[in-house]
Amino acid sequence: MKKIATILTGSAIALAGIMTVASCGHDTKFIGSWTATTPTSIAPELPAASTATSLMSIDFLAGPDTNKGGGIYMSSLIEATQPVKTDTAGMPVDAAYEVSVSATASVGGTWTYKDGDDDELILAFDMSTLKIEVDPRGVVFSENMLTGAQQPAVDSLTARTAEVWKRQIRSAMTSTLNRFGELDDVKVSHDGTTMTFEVKDVTGHDEMMIMRRVINSD
Repeated sequence: MKKIATILTGSAIALAGIMTVASCGHDTKFIGSWTATTPTSIAPELPAASTATSLMSIDFLAGPDTNKGGGIYMSSLIEATQPVKTDTAGMPVDAAYEVSVSATASVGGTWTYKDGDDDELILAFDMSTLKIEVDPRGVVFSENMLTGAQQPAVDSLTARTAEVWKRQIRSAMTSTLNRFGELDDVKVSHDGTTMTFEVKDVTGHDEMMIMRRVINSD
Protein backbone atom coordinates (compact mmCIF):
# COMPACT_ATOMS: atom_id res chain seq x y z
CA MET A 1 0.00 0.00 0.00
CA LYS A 2 2.87 2.31 0.82
CA LYS A 3 4.37 1.57 -2.61
CA ILE A 4 1.08 2.48 -4.34
CA ALA A 5 0.87 5.74 -2.39
CA THR A 6 4.41 6.61 -3.46
CA ILE A 7 3.55 5.98 -7.10
CA LEU A 8 0.41 8.12 -6.86
CA THR A 9 2.36 10.94 -5.23
CA GLY A 10 4.95 10.83 -7.98
CA SER A 11 2.23 10.90 -10.63
CA ALA A 12 0.62 13.94 -9.00
CA ILE A 13 3.94 15.79 -9.02
CA ALA A 14 4.51 14.93 -12.67
CA LEU A 15 0.98 16.10 -13.57
CA ALA A 16 1.52 19.35 -11.68
CA GLY A 17 4.70 19.90 -13.64
CA ILE A 18 2.86 19.38 -16.93
CA MET A 19 0.14 21.80 -15.89
CA THR A 20 2.77 24.39 -14.91
CA VAL A 21 4.42 24.17 -18.31
CA ALA A 22 1.05 24.41 -20.06
CA SER A 23 0.10 27.53 -18.11
CA CYS A 24 3.33 29.43 -18.71
CA GLY A 25 1.55 31.56 -21.31
CA HIS A 26 2.44 32.76 -24.78
CA ASP A 27 5.81 33.78 -26.13
CA THR A 28 5.82 37.60 -26.02
CA LYS A 29 9.30 38.27 -27.41
CA PHE A 30 7.69 40.41 -30.12
CA ILE A 31 6.56 43.01 -27.57
CA GLY A 32 8.43 46.26 -28.24
CA SER A 33 9.27 48.64 -31.09
CA TRP A 34 10.31 47.46 -34.55
CA THR A 35 11.26 49.09 -37.85
CA ALA A 36 11.44 47.41 -41.26
CA THR A 37 14.96 46.84 -42.57
CA THR A 38 14.05 48.10 -46.06
CA PRO A 39 11.19 50.12 -47.57
CA THR A 40 8.53 48.18 -49.47
CA SER A 41 6.86 49.27 -52.67
CA ILE A 42 3.27 50.51 -52.38
CA ALA A 43 3.11 51.78 -55.97
CA PRO A 44 0.24 49.38 -56.84
CA GLU A 45 -1.80 51.02 -54.09
CA LEU A 46 -0.92 54.53 -55.35
CA PRO A 47 -1.84 54.39 -59.07
CA ALA A 48 -0.96 58.07 -59.60
CA ALA A 49 2.65 57.47 -58.53
CA SER A 50 5.46 56.24 -60.73
CA THR A 51 7.34 55.14 -57.61
CA ALA A 52 6.11 54.84 -54.02
CA THR A 53 7.72 53.22 -50.99
CA SER A 54 6.79 52.78 -47.35
CA LEU A 55 9.17 52.26 -44.43
CA MET A 56 7.02 50.79 -41.68
CA SER A 57 7.45 50.76 -37.91
CA ILE A 58 5.33 48.79 -35.43
CA ASP A 59 5.04 49.12 -31.66
CA PHE A 60 3.56 46.09 -29.89
CA LEU A 61 2.31 47.02 -26.43
CA ALA A 62 1.66 44.53 -23.64
CA GLY A 63 -1.90 44.48 -22.33
CA PRO A 64 -3.07 43.65 -18.79
CA ASP A 65 -3.08 39.98 -19.84
CA THR A 66 -0.60 39.21 -22.62
CA ASN A 67 -2.24 35.81 -23.05
CA LYS A 68 -5.15 37.71 -24.58
CA GLY A 69 -3.47 40.57 -26.42
CA GLY A 70 -2.52 44.21 -26.18
CA GLY A 71 -2.20 47.49 -28.04
CA ILE A 72 -0.46 48.35 -31.29
CA TYR A 73 0.79 51.51 -32.95
CA MET A 74 1.88 51.46 -36.58
CA SER A 75 3.56 54.28 -38.48
CA SER A 76 4.98 54.62 -41.96
CA LEU A 77 7.35 56.97 -43.78
CA ILE A 78 6.17 57.32 -47.38
CA GLU A 79 8.13 58.60 -50.36
CA ALA A 80 6.46 58.95 -53.77
CA THR A 81 7.13 60.50 -57.17
CA GLN A 82 4.78 61.39 -59.99
CA PRO A 83 5.61 62.55 -63.53
CA VAL A 84 3.42 65.40 -64.74
CA LYS A 85 3.44 66.59 -68.36
CA THR A 86 1.16 69.63 -68.66
CA ASP A 87 -1.44 71.79 -66.96
CA THR A 88 -1.65 70.42 -63.41
CA ALA A 89 -4.53 71.85 -61.36
CA GLY A 90 -5.11 74.45 -64.06
CA MET A 91 -1.56 75.76 -63.82
CA PRO A 92 0.20 75.70 -67.22
CA VAL A 93 3.84 74.67 -67.15
CA ASP A 94 6.67 75.17 -69.61
CA ALA A 95 7.74 71.53 -69.83
CA ALA A 96 7.30 68.10 -68.31
CA TYR A 97 8.37 67.82 -64.69
CA GLU A 98 8.27 65.45 -61.73
CA VAL A 99 6.90 65.98 -58.25
CA SER A 100 8.29 64.21 -55.18
CA VAL A 101 6.28 63.89 -51.98
CA SER A 102 7.21 62.85 -48.44
CA ALA A 103 4.48 61.87 -45.99
CA THR A 104 3.87 60.08 -42.71
CA ALA A 105 0.97 57.84 -41.76
CA SER A 106 0.08 56.46 -38.34
CA VAL A 107 -2.71 54.41 -36.77
CA GLY A 108 -3.48 52.68 -33.47
CA GLY A 109 -5.24 49.43 -32.69
CA THR A 110 -4.99 46.11 -30.88
CA TRP A 111 -3.34 42.72 -31.37
CA THR A 112 -4.51 39.26 -30.37
CA TYR A 113 -3.32 35.71 -30.95
CA LYS A 114 -5.03 33.81 -33.75
CA ASP A 115 -6.49 30.54 -32.47
CA GLY A 116 -4.11 30.73 -29.51
CA ASP A 117 -1.00 30.29 -31.68
CA ASP A 118 2.16 32.18 -30.75
CA ASP A 119 3.23 32.62 -34.37
CA GLU A 120 -0.01 34.06 -35.73
CA LEU A 121 -1.32 37.50 -34.76
CA ILE A 122 -4.52 39.34 -35.62
CA LEU A 123 -4.20 43.13 -35.85
CA ALA A 124 -7.35 45.23 -35.54
CA PHE A 125 -6.77 48.86 -36.50
CA ASP A 126 -8.89 51.73 -35.22
CA MET A 127 -9.39 53.61 -38.47
CA SER A 128 -10.67 56.65 -36.57
CA THR A 129 -7.05 57.15 -35.42
CA LEU A 130 -5.57 57.00 -38.93
CA LYS A 131 -3.55 60.17 -39.45
CA ILE A 132 -1.90 61.26 -42.70
CA GLU A 133 0.52 64.17 -42.81
CA VAL A 134 1.93 65.65 -46.02
CA ASP A 135 4.17 68.59 -45.28
CA PRO A 136 4.05 71.11 -48.17
CA ARG A 137 7.73 71.73 -47.48
CA GLY A 138 8.31 68.10 -48.43
CA VAL A 139 6.73 68.56 -51.86
CA VAL A 140 9.56 69.05 -54.38
CA PHE A 141 9.26 69.83 -58.09
CA SER A 142 11.99 69.08 -60.59
CA GLU A 143 14.21 72.11 -61.09
CA ASN A 144 13.53 72.52 -64.80
CA MET A 145 9.78 72.88 -64.24
CA LEU A 146 9.32 76.64 -64.50
CA THR A 147 11.24 79.84 -64.84
CA GLY A 148 11.96 81.89 -61.75
CA ALA A 149 9.32 84.43 -62.79
CA GLN A 150 6.63 81.81 -62.32
CA GLN A 151 7.56 80.92 -58.73
CA PRO A 152 4.16 82.03 -57.26
CA ALA A 153 2.52 79.36 -59.43
CA VAL A 154 4.89 76.77 -57.95
CA ASP A 155 3.87 77.80 -54.43
CA SER A 156 0.21 77.35 -55.34
CA LEU A 157 0.91 73.96 -56.91
CA THR A 158 2.76 72.86 -53.78
CA ALA A 159 -0.22 73.49 -51.49
CA ARG A 160 -2.65 71.83 -53.89
CA THR A 161 -0.36 68.88 -54.48
CA ALA A 162 0.00 68.25 -50.74
CA GLU A 163 -3.79 68.07 -50.30
CA VAL A 164 -4.25 65.77 -53.30
CA TRP A 165 -1.55 63.41 -52.08
CA LYS A 166 -2.98 63.37 -48.58
CA ARG A 167 -6.24 61.92 -49.94
CA GLN A 168 -4.43 59.43 -52.17
CA ILE A 169 -2.16 58.21 -49.38
CA ARG A 170 -5.11 57.76 -47.02
CA SER A 171 -6.70 55.45 -49.58
CA ALA A 172 -3.44 53.57 -50.08
CA MET A 173 -2.86 53.12 -46.34
CA THR A 174 -6.39 51.78 -45.88
CA SER A 175 -5.54 49.09 -48.42
CA THR A 176 -2.17 48.40 -46.79
CA LEU A 177 -3.71 48.03 -43.32
CA ASN A 178 -6.18 45.49 -44.66
CA ARG A 179 -3.22 43.37 -45.77
CA PHE A 180 -1.62 43.69 -42.34
CA GLY A 181 -4.71 42.45 -40.54
CA GLU A 182 -3.08 39.06 -40.08
CA LEU A 183 0.60 38.32 -39.42
CA ASP A 184 1.63 34.73 -40.13
CA ASP A 185 4.69 32.76 -39.08
CA VAL A 186 5.86 35.42 -36.60
CA LYS A 187 9.40 34.66 -35.46
CA VAL A 188 11.85 36.54 -33.24
CA SER A 189 15.55 35.71 -33.34
CA HIS A 190 17.21 34.15 -30.29
CA ASP A 191 18.96 37.40 -29.47
CA GLY A 192 15.66 39.28 -29.75
CA THR A 193 16.90 41.80 -32.31
CA THR A 194 15.16 40.59 -35.49
CA MET A 195 11.55 39.74 -36.21
CA THR A 196 10.10 38.20 -39.37
CA PHE A 197 6.52 37.55 -40.40
CA GLU A 198 4.42 37.12 -43.52
CA VAL A 199 1.58 39.26 -44.85
CA LYS A 200 -0.29 39.20 -48.13
CA ASP A 201 1.01 41.44 -50.89
CA VAL A 202 -1.29 43.31 -53.29
CA THR A 203 -1.55 40.20 -55.49
CA GLY A 204 -2.57 37.96 -52.58
CA HIS A 205 0.78 36.16 -52.36
CA ASP A 206 2.81 35.81 -49.17
CA GLU A 207 5.35 38.58 -48.57
CA MET A 208 7.98 38.30 -45.86
CA MET A 209 8.69 41.32 -43.69
CA ILE A 210 11.99 41.67 -41.81
CA MET A 211 12.14 44.12 -38.91
CA ARG A 212 14.82 45.21 -36.46
CA ARG A 213 14.14 45.97 -32.82
CA VAL A 214 14.40 49.65 -31.91
CA ILE A 215 16.47 50.09 -28.77
CA ASN A 216 15.80 53.31 -26.86
CA SER A 217 18.92 55.14 -25.79
CA ASP A 218 17.26 56.53 -22.64
